[in-house]
Amino acid sequence: MYKILCFCTVLILGGCSQSNNKPLVEDIKPDFREIEENTIINLYDAFGEDIEGLKKDFGFSCIVKFKGKTILFDGGTNADIFQNNIEALNIDLTQIDFAIASHSHFDHINGFDYLLKVNPEVKIYFPVDLFWGANMPFNISGTDSTATDSLDKRMQYFGGNYKDFHFNQTGRFWNANIEFIKESTEIEPGIKLITTTSSNMGYFNAYPSLDACESCESHGTKFDGLKEISLSLESNEGEILFVGCSHSTVEKIIIETKEYTKNDMAMVYGGYHLLPYDRETLIDLAYRLKYDHKVKKVAPAHCSGHLAFKILQDNFKENYVYAGLGEIVKF
Repeated sequence: MYKILCFCTVLILGGCSQSNNKPLVEDIKPDFREIEENTIINLYDAFGEDIEGLKKDFGFSCIVKFKGKTILFDGGTNADIFQNNIEALNIDLTQIDFAIASHSHFDHINGFDYLLKVNPEVKIYFPVDLFWGANMPFNISGTDSTATDSLDKRMQYFGGNYKDFHFNQTGRFWNANIEFIKESTEIEPGIKLITTTSSNMGYFNAYPSLDACESCESHGTKFDGLKEISLSLESNEGEILFVGCSHSTVEKIIIETKEYTKNDMAMVYGGYHLLPYDRETLIDLAYRLKYDHKVKKVAPAHCSGHLAFKILQDNFKENYVYAGLGEIVKF
């Protein structure tokens, strides 16, 4: 009994040393996956192998390691599913160097809510989009500014001092480390952000062009299309291009990327947004991608669609890269 009491006293006073020097439980760090250089992992998608722990959902996110930088591209539709897949793949989001939001649609950014929980200081690049907090100029004078002279000051916006008005917003991500990208730029050596704007109207279908919207033209409506950012990495084989949903069309993004980088197109990875289009249209597009734009490899995902998967696979053959949920692609 004396020996037991003495042993307990030593423990309470902190005088007992651990012979094996094992760390305390709270000091043990999870054994996270090491993402290899020049590697892409699809984190969020609706197709892929049945990998234990991963949940399929319609949306898109991937992670890439390039020149020592770990980059998150998009965040998927559902923050809980995004978290589930991150944990199932054993990925440490605190090691993300920066993230990119390709555009403002929910199926590409909602997972950032989880990202910011675990890595609140991480840099996120957004396209300049008024509806997601960008500081934007806005003309509030109306179609006839002469009407202002006949109004009392109390009826004039800002008492008449409204020229060069800019929205300066707060909102969902306003406390985050956001940088809004207005034009294509190189943010790190060999790492470029390509900006494009959709010339079409609408959100989820084969959009009518502005030219087809006669009522818009007759009313003098100014149309400002959806802003997008794509990621281009300069590899030894050419540019590795990441597209989120290609609302600007995947072809336009490729053209803009080649013009900005002055480089060949080694691979196009991500959502091609081809679900709404018919077989003939996609056969023509596959031909142009391969022969006109000299794309070496295609890795369609997300909104590309079953028909596009099939046609692109038939056309590119061994240069078709399968990129389903959880798949590791090396370049």
